[in-house]
Amino acid sequence: METGSSTLAVSIGLGGAIFAGLVLFWFVRVYFKRRTAAGPASSAAPSVPLRASSWEEKRSQPRLAVSWHTAFAGPRGSSPAQLKDISLGGAFVVCADPLPLNERFLITMDLPGRGPLELKAEVVWSNTHVPADRVINRGMGIRFIDNTDEKRRILSEAVAAVLRSPAVD
Repeated sequence: METGSSTLAVSIGLGGAIFAGLVLFWFVRVYFKRRTAAGPASSAAPSVPLRASSWEEKRSQPRLAVSWHTAFAGPRGSSPAQLKDISLGGAFVVCADPLPLNERFLITMDLPGRGPLELKAEVVWSNTHVPADRVINRGMGIRFIDNTDEKRRILSEAVAAVLRSPAVD
């Protein structure tokens, strides 16, 4: 009888040790995940640019920082917005009320020195459901779709003009 109870005690002890190890692993994982998400608060290490995020790695073209006035046609009519960055493939639109994912719409951007350009676009991501205290700029990522060669040429020239312009510190 004694060997049966000692086997039971060893099994319970081993099970408890495995459980404690899993709980410890989970706490360490959550700690590092939160620390990575928050970024370096006051460390002496150099800050990592925003372009290092994992979702951006899927982009086929680099984004350029801009500040262009724009408007888009939403379900409640025209909404004013601002382009924060742009590429030939898409842009980030800063707006108070982003459209739903996969929504197709028309966006009219005021190109510096050129005037308005209307393009067809589709919402590929949005931070609508992110809490306000975790969002710097409320908005949506868009992809330009089904536009004419002429409109793509005009956009390409506007993006090239941004590349040629001197950087402002």
